[in-house]
Amino acid sequence: MALTDIQYCEAVLPKVSRTFAPTIRMLPEGLRLQVTTAYLLCRIADTVEDSEMLSLSQKKEMLQTYSRIFLNREKSALDKFLTSVTQFPNETADDTLVHDLEKVMRVYRSFSPVMQNHIAKWVVEMSMGMHKYAQSVQKKRFSFLKSMKELDEYTYYVAGTVGYLLTELFSYYSKKITPSIRGKMENLAGSFGKGLQLVNIIRDMTVDLRRGQSYIPDELLHKYKLTRETIYEQKNAHLAEQLFNELIRNAVEHLDKALDYILLIPKEETRIRLFCMLPLFWAMRTLQKIQFNTLSLLGSEKVKVTRGMIRKEYFLALINMRSNRLMRRHYENLRKEFNPVLLPSSG
Repeated sequence: MALTDIQYCEAVLPKVSRTFAPTIRMLPEGLRLQVTTAYLLCRIADTVEDSEMLSLSQKKEMLQTYSRIFLNREKSALDKFLTSVTQFPNETADDTLVHDLEKVMRVYRSFSPVMQNHIAKWVVEMSMGMHKYAQSVQKKRFSFLKSMKELDEYTYYVAGTVGYLLTELFSYYSKKITPSIRGKMENLAGSFGKGLQLVNIIRDMTVDLRRGQSYIPDELLHKYKLTRETIYEQKNAHLAEQLFNELIRNAVEHLDKALDYILLIPKEETRIRLFCMLPLFWAMRTLQKIQFNTLSLLGSEKVKVTRGMIRKEYFLALINMRSNRLMRRHYENLRKEFNPVLLPSSG
């Protein structure tokens, strides 16, 4: 029997995200499908931007058309995008998701107009940002980030937007998130997404460099008198370590605010809290492992947190999720283990 569109979205989620699929399942029923659909729509934009098979002009055109689907509710834009998908590869689960946009759109259009607007606003913002930072793989002309400011803007578009999107969905769902609480959450929402994205960038740094991609800004390389080639040289190990530590400090400053964001979520919304807590503490464990051997980032293998540690953080989250005091204490204990000493946390 053919899958319904909702069943399709639920089935494809774990194929395109091993990290978020299990946490999305923890959300309350009134949020689970909405967050799943929003995630898949964002993932489609990300897959187009990251494709190694498309030229720069093809990427930009597809992302612009994709934005118009949500910006003006244009059926012609959806038709145009689906036509352009015929030139898109279909080799991975992510590729297949792009081809199946119409199924995801039918679920999206089953939501209330208000819910659609919440999702559309941030899918457009993300897509237009990816349009700005799209790079050509085929021509090998990479537009590397020039400054830390550009890195901040890039992480805003690809992940900070998700923080704002989730805040809108959470506050729409929960009456316990008052306008006052929502306002405070919005002040921290960008950092919630940026911090997690920076951890991904740090963790995947070497894999990206080896395929000709880089998110290390020129400004930071110049500061430590390094290039994307000399960063691998043994004689520059100390400088490379300092560069990595600066990026880690940057990530942790955002994660400090991510913790503050989670602590604002009413304690009664335990499932929303759990959904937000797990990625934060998994990210902290990843940075902790990197800090024990920062130069491992230059190795051939991706730094990974063990399954045992992932399970440990899950059980700790179940214990701590109703207590701001316990959650903050666990976070601070992890943070103290970082070396070099980091800035005081924002709390």
